[in-house]
Amino acid sequence: MPLRFSPALQNFIAASGSWKDFFDEGSIEIYSGTQPATPDLAVTGTLLVTLTSGGSAKTHEVASQGTVTLTGGASGSVDTLTVNSLAIMDSATPFNASLTQTAADIARKCMRNPRNKLFTVTSSGAVITITANPGQGTLPNGWVVASTVTTITKTDVNMGVTTAGVNAVNGLRMDFNPVAGMFTKDLVQTWSGTAVATGTAGWFRYESSVVDAGALDSAAVFLRMDGNIATSGADMTMSSTTITSGAVQTLGNFHFTIPAA
Repeated sequence: MPLRFSPALQNFIAASGSWKDFFDEGSIEIYSGTQPATPDLAVTGTLLVTLTSGGSAKTHEVASQGTVTLTGGASGSVDTLTVNSLAIMDSATPFNASLTQTAADIARKCMRNPRNKLFTVTSSGAVITITANPGQGTLPNGWVVASTVTTITKTDVNMGVTTAGVNAVNGLRMDFNPVAGMFTKDLVQTWSGTAVATGTAGWFRYESSVVDAGALDSAAVFLRMDGNIATSGADMTMSSTTITSGAVQTLGNFHFTIPAA
């Protein structure tokens, strides 16, 4: 079974980030059994080992968030929306039928703005949520969320107040210099982990920097890559697929190639 990418990862690569953004500060979980048909499905089998930097416990990244809440008005517009003085909405958004619809229009316009590289913008009801893309951790905390309006009333909440960003620690990292579309693990970093169970390795899941419990992801939130494991001809090859609880497992080489066509 070939490498498989979750819908959230496909969407992320298509519109929000890079492959390196996905891989950096992630982790690899190795399971027994057969990989799920798609990575948005819950994990199957027994978790045998988790690979991190030097086998140390991983602190997962928490994405910093801020909000703009539309509180009143039945006409007018939201004229500007900036974060840390960066314009994430590139033109005014007029009131459209309701505050809920107007908030949705604002989120859509922010996501269509080619200059918005740092944030994912969504809406729920009249609340517009601005979420820092992976890899920024604590950096956006305190950045000022500022909007200007005509007639409409609103409340702005700065980044890190709605949700405080947290840096990932002990995650895996990729090298910075791809060649012909292929890049490798950070060569100075050891990818390892101590097995927590005994079994036969059958498949792995590479998870991004954020916490992921491995449950069904019907909302397409989690960035995941699944692959199979064998002693040859698999997405991940191991000298032996037998893993013993308490034994340290080390992944000496890891590379990923962007298809040429």
